[in-house]
Amino acid sequence: STKGNKGTGLGLSVSYGIIQSHGGEIEVDSKPDRGTVFIITLPVA
Repeated sequence: STKGNKGTGLGLSVSYGIIQSHGGEIEVDSKPDRGTVFIITLPVA
């Protein structure tokens, strides 16, 4: 985290809710010491 221990931990939860409310999906692939990839898929209008 770029915020150390000062973050609220709500960012991913809020993002997931917004994506889901628009009919989308989010995939997460996390590898220790390498990083995390987020894939967000949204339907075309």
